[in-house]
Amino acid sequence: MRLVWIFLLLGQLLTAQPALRLKPHLSTSRAQSSHQLSNRRRGMTRHLLVRFESGAEPAQLARLAEHGARVIQYVPDHSYIVTAADDFTSEGIGLSSIAPIEPGEKLSAELADAGDSAFALVEFYPDVDMGQARGIVLDNLLQIQDNPDLLDHHLLVSGTQDAIIALAQWDEVSYIFPAAPELVQGLALNACAGALTDQGQIGQSVARVGYGWGGPGLNGADLNYAFQSVTEKIAADAARAEIVRAFNEWARVAKLTFTPSADLKANRTLTVLFGSGPHGDPYPFDGQGGVLAHTFYPYPTNAEPIAGDLHFDADENWHVGLDTDLFSVALHETGHALGLGHSDKPGAVMYPYYRRTTGLTQEDITAILTLYLPQDATSGTTPIVPVPAPLALTVQDTPATTTLVSVGLSGNTSGGSGSVQVRWALQGGVSGNASGSTAWSVAGIPLSPGLNTILVTATDSLKATASRTLTIVRQLAAQAPLMPLLQVTSPLSSSSPTITISGIASDATGIARVAWSSSQGRSGQASGTLNWTIGPIALSPGPNALTITAYSQSGTSASMAITIQYAATATPSNDTTPPSLAIVSPSTVTLSTSYSTIAFSGTAKDNVGITSVTWSTSNGDSGTCAGTDNWRAAAIPLYVGTNTVTIRAHDAAGNTAWRSVVVTRH
Repeated sequence: MRLVWIFLLLGQLLTAQPALRLKPHLSTSRAQSSHQLSNRRRGMTRHLLVRFESGAEPAQLARLAEHGARVIQYVPDHSYIVTAADDFTSEGIGLSSIAPIEPGEKLSAELADAGDSAFALVEFYPDVDMGQARGIVLDNLLQIQDNPDLLDHHLLVSGTQDAIIALAQWDEVSYIFPAAPELVQGLALNACAGALTDQGQIGQSVARVGYGWGGPGLNGADLNYAFQSVTEKIAADAARAEIVRAFNEWARVAKLTFTPSADLKANRTLTVLFGSGPHGDPYPFDGQGGVLAHTFYPYPTNAEPIAGDLHFDADENWHVGLDTDLFSVALHETGHALGLGHSDKPGAVMYPYYRRTTGLTQEDITAILTLYLPQDATSGTTPIVPVPAPLALTVQDTPATTTLVSVGLSGNTSGGSGSVQVRWALQGGVSGNASGSTAWSVAGIPLSPGLNTILVTATDSLKATASRTLTIVRQLAAQAPLMPLLQVTSPLSSSSPTITISGIASDATGIARVAWSSSQGRSGQASGTLNWTIGPIALSPGPNALTITAYSQSGTSASMAITIQYAATATPSNDTTPPSLAIVSPSTVTLSTSYSTIAFSGTAKDNVGITSVTWSTSNGDSGTCAGTDNWRAAAIPLYVGTNTVTIRAHDAAGNTAWRSVVVTRH
């Protein structure tokens, strides 16, 4: 009764509080009331929003910890997400309110444009075990589309809009927003983990941090910039010019000035630094291919002189106009330096996954003008950039099932800026452009047997996007087959010690997954379903027997056995390259649990091939994981106290790689 009384009383106090800097959320009757307790996987703890009247003092945060509340995220202004026991009380801490986040506030308003079937990114709180997160998604009858470019606590899911909305009822879910078409199509994208604050990281649900450099109200701001170092991957003058070009792009639409300076530590100065690994702040870079950059929000969210500084990873292969494009990344990071959080709008510069761009979208322009006055042509009264109606896309109704080998689509677009291009893409990689713009059409999109997911995206001249997702089942006959169809399309012999195999699978109900196992005891999951790829698979000299199995959405399966001949020319005795090993779940190097066993899963790769993945504990237990390239240890025993679990990947030449996690069992 105490917990219910606290939620009701303090929930009423919340209504008198100043509005948090959260984004507009989805208005729908399907988003349940905050007075209904959320589902959860963890026993007697939940995530709560605690609020202070003003900035929290260190002593107040210490008292939070003394009361058993662990700070997870900062929520501007003066609020925090904490995880606490059900009987948590706030006596003596100085909180103005405490309450759970409403399920509706976890749902981006951009989800309103999704059709009955949709793709979405689900952000989980940083303390949530991602193995449990995957279980929550699957329990809601949603599919998970794995993508190595996703942030650690993001999952890309697909399914009905009702099922996606229902995820917001789970306590472990932080926020749900639309997935970019590039992620849906499996294209490579680098992620931005978010700008940094003295109070800790913030979540996707936060629109902006503080008032910007102009203070409360809409004002302009005069800022300086200084270069501490630049990348050696491109000419120094070109690197500086690209970053200044990013500054000026924001100044083109907002009342901002950027003046060069030689003083790296002066107030209101955006200092630019390229560094490797540890580079002078508490956030070391991770080398090529990981975090590209990080930025510090404006003063007073961060203290001077680091407020607004932009740091780039010097180990990345920086370019101008292609691949890791310096201007595109600098444009995004400058938005953070000016006070913006991440956008939910795919295609926007401030979306949490970088994309190569030539300028701001209307979404970014609208966002920055919530912090600063518009830039003007003469006297400050006429904005340079008008605000058009948002881009909208409609698709005419299509049949849910068909026996035809192709389907035509048509629809309309409205709003947006300049010319609008409509493009379609099938899950699996086939894509094309529609004819027309305001009224558009597509003739003859090819359909595979079984489930076909079609993403239709409209993009205007400012790169704003609007998308619709359609699902069409192609039936092969009047009576659907009882078993999936499975076919290998690649060669079945190899002159190298590894092989990659591809093929197709189909079923009237759709293919859930494709798996493989070998006579050498190796196994794993294929990439893709309707069009799948396995490998690289390590081969032994002579015949190698493989079994490939396709599993349908209805629970049936079909298998085929193949034999691959490999005539080895030499034993890889000169192979000194160790495997690479990654632990996907759990996602942290230290954690605590009350369970007697724990599951580990991850990936391993090698230039020749992984022969086995094993586990061992500091208590003397050991075993072999299921799978190789994608491996899993289902039930590693834990003793009460501290357990060190070590995972090792082995290749045929005897090279090994290892990772360890410290698990404390209560």
